[in-house]
Amino acid sequence: MNLRLQTDYALRTLMFLAHCERRATAVEIAETFNISKDHLVKVIQQLVRWGYVRTHAGRGGGITLARPPQEILARELLERMEGPNGVLECVQHPEVCPLEPGCRLRKMLMQAETAFYSVFDGVSVHDLVQGKGSGGMVNLRLLQNERRANQ
Repeated sequence: MNLRLQTDYALRTLMFLAHCERRATAVEIAETFNISKDHLVKVIQQLVRWGYVRTHAGRGGGITLARPPQEILARELLERMEGPNGVLECVQHPEVCPLEPGCRLRKMLMQAETAFYSVFDGVSVHDLVQGKGSGGMVNLRLLQNERRANQ
């Protein structure tokens, strides 16, 4: 199963905001992750509509989390961003399959999708940024420190 690029950007944005615990700009987030600012802005607009982030206009503006990161559930976001993915067209549209009704493959694909989402049960954005040791958000912290030193 592949996640859409918008889902990746949404997760990164929420994780960034949870990690830095301050207002950030789309430009800052895009540069940090080396991703398209234009695509990111569209994702941020969707996150605003769903109540995950809040925008702040004017000088010093940007975005912040609209809710505590402990309350933002990864599964909820993934399901909203991805919807019922349907690895094959028949998962969402059984009428296209000559094997329906009763196709075992379609039922297994639906179970596989459910299993994928269940990995994220109870996982919050806060959980995603809490790590010990090296890698993950530690890399982000190092990158931010390096950028500050070079300014």
